[in-house]
Amino acid sequence: MTTDAVARLREQVRRLERRSLSHSHADTLPTGHSAVDDHLGGGLKTGSLHDFLISDPLETGASLAMLLPVLKEGRGPVFWISDTPAELNACGLHQSGVSLEHLVCIETDPASLLSVAEDILRGPERALAVIAGRHVPTLKEIRRLNLAVEASGNTGFFLRSAPLAQAPGKDPCACATRWRLLSHPSSPQTLPGLAMPRPGSRRLSATLLRVRGGRPAHWILDCTDHASLSRSLDALLAHRAPPALPPGRLSDRQAARCARAGT
Repeated sequence: MTTDAVARLREQVRRLERRSLSHSHADTLPTGHSAVDDHLGGGLKTGSLHDFLISDPLETGASLAMLLPVLKEGRGPVFWISDTPAELNACGLHQSGVSLEHLVCIETDPASLLSVAEDILRGPERALAVIAGRHVPTLKEIRRLNLAVEASGNTGFFLRSAPLAQAPGKDPCACATRWRLLSHPSSPQTLPGLAMPRPGSRRLSATLLRVRGGRPAHWILDCTDHASLSRSLDALLAHRAPPALPPGRLSDRQAARCARAGT
């Protein structure tokens, strides 16, 4: 039997094993945006890899605004794997619905990042893993991770830098989806009594560059994680103003200054 014939038989066996997996019905993780979920057939598929491209470090928040609502839908632990210290805000994660009790942050060296991610994605925990690093994975490395998530049902999310000037999304991709998320100007809100309109809720420009078995798309999304203020800023800070003093009376601090100056 030739080598090619053996390789074909192994591929056939691998496909049969994938079909018999208990998670082969392909659960989905809703994004919280109905237009996106309808286009994807319910949300981001579990047992897959999803690629989030960051154009600029200042746009990291835009990707997280899309990713965090997805992470809270998981039924297992959430791993944050990075080659730098994870700059996550506990209060912000809690407000986004991500359980801090289920969050595990792992910092490793760049050379071990993908091997650590592969070990986690092969585990039985039904986990969600965010892989944040500067290394651009090769097609071979992504295929190894694909085999890991297909065998376990875990889900991986790449969060990596890819500047717009470097022809975004043109490199080979074996992920189920690839995204480019950017901040978008909010819609101003005009209220009675305010001379100028106040900023509205956060908005995202979400571009689905690639999707397996589907069509690319683009949306302008309104996010509720940063809702607009219920009142004007001066009204919110009014309770912090010092109490008014009778005319001609100095505060204690001002009186002490005058005493030291001899006036």
